[in-house]
Amino acid sequence: MNRVYKNLNKIQTPLITWGDPFTNTENVLICITGNPGISDFYIDFGSELYKSMLMPVCVIGHAGHEESLDKNSKYLFNLKDQLEHKLDLIENYIHKNCKIHLIGHSIGAWMIIEILEKHNHLVERVSSVNLLFPTIQKMAVSQNGKFVNNVLRKIYRFILFLSTLLYMLPNQVLCNLIGIYLWTKSLSPKLNCAIMKILNPDIVENVFYLAFNEMDTVLSLNIEGINKIKHLTNVVYSIKDGWAPTEYMEELKQFTPHLQMIEVQKVEHAFVLKSSEEVATIVADFIKTKTNK
Repeated sequence: MNRVYKNLNKIQTPLITWGDPFTNTENVLICITGNPGISDFYIDFGSELYKSMLMPVCVIGHAGHEESLDKNSKYLFNLKDQLEHKLDLIENYIHKNCKIHLIGHSIGAWMIIEILEKHNHLVERVSSVNLLFPTIQKMAVSQNGKFVNNVLRKIYRFILFLSTLLYMLPNQVLCNLIGIYLWTKSLSPKLNCAIMKILNPDIVENVFYLAFNEMDTVLSLNIEGINKIKHLTNVVYSIKDGWAPTEYMEELKQFTPHLQMIEVQKVEHAFVLKSSEEVATIVADFIKTKTNK
């Protein structure tokens, strides 16, 4: 595993990679994260994918959600900015002859559909698409979306204030507090670093800014975009998902009945916390059907 920095849409962006996704001319797996777009949360997932596929893997988070080597003059990034950020990676850093396997989690799935719907030439370069617990419709009226709109929008300034206070604590104290939280939630201590990053007030503000933009933007299914990639696509839903409930899966089936879909039982929306291996197996199995590997 390596962490490399690339200038994407004028933003110095950390990418987590396995193998060399930038010079490979055969296959590369690109994973676009959910929100929060902190790539560290996806280390176990990326590692499992690389172990299964032995193909280069690149995990990209979101502009403004990651530590940067510079300070950009615009430090709040909406969905449009994030699309341009991901497009720059695919267009300018991945070899033109390489077969691309796209993986999008949550809002990352929406970004994949939007990018491929708007850029026809990229569809020809894509060999498979995995949409994991996709937030691609009616986000604001989902169970979690209602909480974001009715509660978090009203108190996010207070949450930002609390994160500022927490971030002022000595690193060791903050690390210990996060360790206690992870222990009480039965989560891996390896997540300590990722959670430390998400407490940065600048990142907290960007996470909320993007989340509120999602609520206002992700309304109806992009049927045209989905139809363009339905022959390449696998969609994974969970029965316990407050963002993408199974009734959304049924609605998607009505528009694209032949789209491959999988429903998992004991995996949460934030699968990277506890179910990276299980979901990586599902993704790898689908990619193998598209590569004869």
